[in-house]
Amino acid sequence: MPDKVEGVKPHACVNCSRAKAKCVWLDKDNGICQRCSKHDLACSKSDSVSKRRRGKATHSKVLEQKLDDIMNFLTREKDHALSPVQPAERSSTPCEAGGSATEPQTSHQPQPLAQPSDYAATKMLQGSISIVPGFEISFYEADQALHEYRKTMVPELPFVPLPTENSTILLKEKPLLLKTILSVCRPPSPEISAVFQTWFRQQIADETVVLMNKNVELIQAILVYLAWNDIYFYALAKDTSLLQLAIGLIEDLRLNRSQNTSDHSCGSIVEDAAQLRNDVQPQPNQTNEDQRTLLGVYYLTSTLCSLLGKRNRLEYTAHFDDCCKQLERDQSFTTDSLLVNLVRIQRITTKVSDCYRESIINTTNGPIGGLHSMTVISIENELESFMKQLPTEVKWNHLLQTHYAAARIRLFEPFKYGERNQTIEFAHIRRQMIWQCLSSTQALLEAFRTVPVQSYLSLTFVSILHAALAIIKCFRLLTVDDQAWDASVARSMYNLPQSLDQLSRLFDAASSSGSPRSGIILNGRPMFSEYAEAYRGIGRWYLTKVDASAVRSSPTLEEPFNTYGVDPYGFDFWTQLSELTNGLVP
Repeated sequence: MPDKVEGVKPHACVNCSRAKAKCVWLDKDNGICQRCSKHDLACSKSDSVSKRRRGKATHSKVLEQKLDDIMNFLTREKDHALSPVQPAERSSTPCEAGGSATEPQTSHQPQPLAQPSDYAATKMLQGSISIVPGFEISFYEADQALHEYRKTMVPELPFVPLPTENSTILLKEKPLLLKTILSVCRPPSPEISAVFQTWFRQQIADETVVLMNKNVELIQAILVYLAWNDIYFYALAKDTSLLQLAIGLIEDLRLNRSQNTSDHSCGSIVEDAAQLRNDVQPQPNQTNEDQRTLLGVYYLTSTLCSLLGKRNRLEYTAHFDDCCKQLERDQSFTTDSLLVNLVRIQRITTKVSDCYRESIINTTNGPIGGLHSMTVISIENELESFMKQLPTEVKWNHLLQTHYAAARIRLFEPFKYGERNQTIEFAHIRRQMIWQCLSSTQALLEAFRTVPVQSYLSLTFVSILHAALAIIKCFRLLTVDDQAWDASVARSMYNLPQSLDQLSRLFDAASSSGSPRSGIILNGRPMFSEYAEAYRGIGRWYLTKVDASAVRSSPTLEEPFNTYGVDPYGFDFWTQLSELTNGLVP
């Protein structure tokens, strides 16, 4: 029998080991087992293999614990994304400006490792959204901001509605759009706002120029960023590059073209060559989101063209009509009906601008002539027919009413071309048109005053510029020296200083409402207070223009315009705006 160690079981021989048989060694010390002896086999011992004794499976337990921790973490994140958002679910304590709250974890749970490039993702897991350095918003407050955006701001700009109020989902799907909306709904301090403006342009440039990305989210972010900027932003032409980029992205994404491959009326030579080779690639169907984005770019660019005399805009084609009809049929959002009608009335306003542009270029065919008068009558009939067929739910919407009044103001403003030595017939026509223009300015201001004060904070630059248009035209008509016009009679019927005072009070009330947007700072003071002071300054300027004695008799109007703390830059902008809106400075 082989050598034995007390308490240690002998190894099987080679033959028994191969056969997986029981090996019983004979008591005789001849080195042979019972099985090999019975079958007359050569029996030899197998080499002894040292077997390592296993202790406690510490390493295995550590791995199992890590796997359990990972699965628990993923389960929590999944439940967190699917469940309604509540403050207690996001963090144990409210997030503060200097940091963010973290979910409580036991001591044995591993902390997720954060890469330097995943700073925003880490903040997401910790309970806040990092927009720019010094500007963070908790998920709970972000959800509130999205709710306010959908409720109060989308009705002012229905081109970028949101399907969800869950900031966690939106941060994963459209981070740039979410951060832009949050900067609009929760505006930071002026210093941080300047940082955000730089960051926003860098993000747009990085996505489009460096990474060559082209998607609808970029255009939507530009629309939101531009829509709720102040009107002085446009005085410095800070919008030009972003608008041109939005138009270029629309072209590159082919959103302004029909997806019908049989229509090659506007095709490029590349498309023509592909058609000849029978190699036309199928185009993806445009979604409602794509169509809203397309119409939103048209709306903003055409509005700036008609109000500020800009030249870059999307040209309206039959495809735009198809988009409007599709949105009307689907009605994915309740604001789609308003969207479609805003685009349609803006198209009519664009016709007015084109009519005057042609009149300016062709000096031999001035206004109050045959062709011009026919054009005015045709556009007026189209405008009136449009207003009559509006659905009941949007007929008295303040946006449509102000657009309607603004279109009429632009349509009936022949005074800027008028000659003082005209015939009696032309003078009569001019008088009628001037009265219609003046009454339209009052209609616009009245529609503006019907807007609830709490909604002023959600108004886009379009509404503010419409009010500016009415003020400037009314100012001009009440002070113009024209043979066909008695300005003194007009001043007795329309009280511009009173209208401006009412607007100032409304904007002051909006500025003191305590809403996050009421804290936007412009030229060293709250933006809506800045607008209110500008209206008061124009009222004082008007009184000094028409009656210098009124300034001396009123205790509140004893000082000239610029001594009331009105920024000269702001005053210059109103003068510039008067020129841009095709009016002459009084």
